[in-house]
Amino acid sequence: MHSLTTKIGAFLIVTLLFVAIFAPWIAPHDPNLFAIQEAFAPPRVGYWFGQDADGRDIFSRIIYGARVSLGIGFTVTLISLVVGCAIGLLSGYVGGVVDKTISFVSDVFLAFPSILFAITIAAFLSPSIGNIILILSLKGWVTFARLVRGQTFSLKERDYIRAGRALGASSLRLCLLHLLPNMVGPIVVNISFGLAGVIIIESALSFLGLGVPIDTPSWGGMLDQGTQYLLVAPHLSIFPGIFIMLIVVGFNFLGDGMRDKLAPRGK
Repeated sequence: MHSLTTKIGAFLIVTLLFVAIFAPWIAPHDPNLFAIQEAFAPPRVGYWFGQDADGRDIFSRIIYGARVSLGIGFTVTLISLVVGCAIGLLSGYVGGVVDKTISFVSDVFLAFPSILFAITIAAFLSPSIGNIILILSLKGWVTFARLVRGQTFSLKERDYIRAGRALGASSLRLCLLHLLPNMVGPIVVNISFGLAGVIIIESALSFLGLGVPIDTPSWGGMLDQGTQYLLVAPHLSIFPGIFIMLIVVGFNFLGDGMRDKLAPRGK
């Protein structure tokens, strides 16, 4: 069963990545082309998901919206991964006052729910993709740091680390070449779940008007615009909502599968 869900998750992610990368060649229309005379037109041949309140092709906007959601997701996760791993290794390896200070700071960040933290910061900044990446990265590093810190505490007393110290290996070499490679499994699993969380928060911020600029195709923004016309043209909200669900389900399925594969004792 887990193998099946993993394959489904991988298929969804690969498909949406393909769509995002080749959006200019896949999208049948310009996502920002207005056709007011065809506003709220229902799905039909050539306009598979219908048209929105400004007559723009929803199918094309969803394809380009995949670029925004996945681009922000991967960028934020990469920044969080690098910063979090560096801080977690420092905290777990050095210990003492450094560890206590970093643990206190991470506990402060974890005290605030992610979505409320993002909304609070976004309210003071103008909507832009750069600001969204900054906002989500401010808290995204914490989960990676805590994970790597715990793994470092567990691994740094192993015999091969002690042997490396005895042979004169530097702390940096031990961390990068011996500690970090041995915690790749949990980190990869955390990346998958982290990507799903970032996409949900980005969609929520765009839905509230605090995310990407309103003229940029975004699944959350399209969902927000569609809620105004649910009784008149429900397709404006249905299709963006479906794609948000698919990408989150895909990353969660893949994360579950990798967790069982890389950490079989957790079954």
